[in-house]
Amino acid sequence: MQLWPKREPEPEPPAPQTSRWSKQAKPAKPVRSPVSNVGLYKAIFYSNIGSFLFGIAVGWSGAAEKSVMEQHSYDFQPTAGEWNGVCSLLTLGAAVWCVPMGFLSRSCGCRRTIILQLVPNTLGWILLVFARSIPMLYAGRFVLGMCGGAHCVVVPIYSAQISPTKKRGAMGVVFQGACICGVIYSFLMSIVLELWIIHCLTLCLLALGLLQLLMPESPAYYVDRGNIPRAEASLLFLRGKKYDTKRELDHLTRKPTRSEQDVRQGPLQGFKYKKIRRSLARILTLAVLQKLCGALIFIFYGQDMLECLQIRREYGAVLGAGVTIGFFICFFLVDRVGRRPLLIFSSAAVFLSSIFLGLYFKIWMQLGDATLSWIALFFIVLFVCSYSAGVGSLTWLLNVELVVRHMQPVGCSIVCACNWMTAFFVICWFTCHEVKCQPYLFLLFAIVSVFITLFALVYIPETRGLSSGKIQQRLGGIMNRPSAVIFTSS
Repeated sequence: MQLWPKREPEPEPPAPQTSRWSKQAKPAKPVRSPVSNVGLYKAIFYSNIGSFLFGIAVGWSGAAEKSVMEQHSYDFQPTAGEWNGVCSLLTLGAAVWCVPMGFLSRSCGCRRTIILQLVPNTLGWILLVFARSIPMLYAGRFVLGMCGGAHCVVVPIYSAQISPTKKRGAMGVVFQGACICGVIYSFLMSIVLELWIIHCLTLCLLALGLLQLLMPESPAYYVDRGNIPRAEASLLFLRGKKYDTKRELDHLTRKPTRSEQDVRQGPLQGFKYKKIRRSLARILTLAVLQKLCGALIFIFYGQDMLECLQIRREYGAVLGAGVTIGFFICFFLVDRVGRRPLLIFSSAAVFLSSIFLGLYFKIWMQLGDATLSWIALFFIVLFVCSYSAGVGSLTWLLNVELVVRHMQPVGCSIVCACNWMTAFFVICWFTCHEVKCQPYLFLLFAIVSVFITLFALVYIPETRGLSSGKIQQRLGGIMNRPSAVIFTSS
């Protein structure tokens, strides 16, 4: 029995009326959907299997030269001139195949284009392994170069399209890292194994290409063709099953500007816009300078450099370590420090290394001091490390970032074709003039690295953390919207 009646709870006082003078409550922070990057990492790995195989093909000429020219690994004996042709035809094949693959990726998508390269890749290695004459060697190297040229165009585009903005830099430079792994693999295998065993292992590695069937097509490709359900499924694979795809799909399906509509109608329509031509001119200049700054001489003729220094061939593994360290520096800093600082400091370090090596081959090599030879080897390692940390890796990334999305297949393919054509002429010039260990060669590298430094300071904007539209605004791009004046790029 209750002595006191139960009291009803008092109603809560009404919330005070907010006026324009009172402080308004802070809006609640939007809840972020959970993101899992496991699918993204899988797609990046699958897409770069072909890049790794191309790296093996690039390093094969330097690794197999001694076995072919001295140990007679084939039934025929190439002359020095014929071997130089074997080395250079890889770059010519890459230059020829870039533009057709750009148009193919525009119509068929990046995924199908990458998978189709399994055919020329397998054919090229079969011609190379079972060669019975010099023309078969030529054909094998040319076909492998074609396959590599296609990957140089399509893989960076694919990586940029499937990656979120915050991870676009690291995922984009994985292409260069995969090529580096292939080159180092060729060199290390040539030290411990005979050439025929290396060939058998390489043919077995071709089976890894079947994993590319597991990679998804980019969401942007599906959106451009109006297949929104497939685009959403691709995003769920890349970002995780619990990811809210609405915001990213809204960005991809936004109403295009007039200039973007023209580019969608035909890839050549974009060239009538001055801003697009200016963007292509910038990345084309950077791509040509990349091949002129000297890294090719250490990839194709690294053993000759070690002979000039009177250092044993086995110590060439130090060069591989330097390239690997440089790549990891780029991989971990590209989305933290930015593209532009890495490019500037990389080219500056290449300049200092080139100056020292030029002085060494001009003055100090005649002294015969073994200590100076090891110091020169250190600066060669610094050269390749600096190149890999900036100029070598970032060129492929900026090639995609500085071009609007609908122009990427055609624009990037033109830039890559010019890049590999430059490499072809550079190798031909090296072999014809026999200047591999001449001091004036390193003076040329120093001049080119100075040009890269000045070019990056004046013409290359920072793209870290920026969407494609904002990058075009910094370039004075084609997006039909007002933008503030920014002095990071002219």
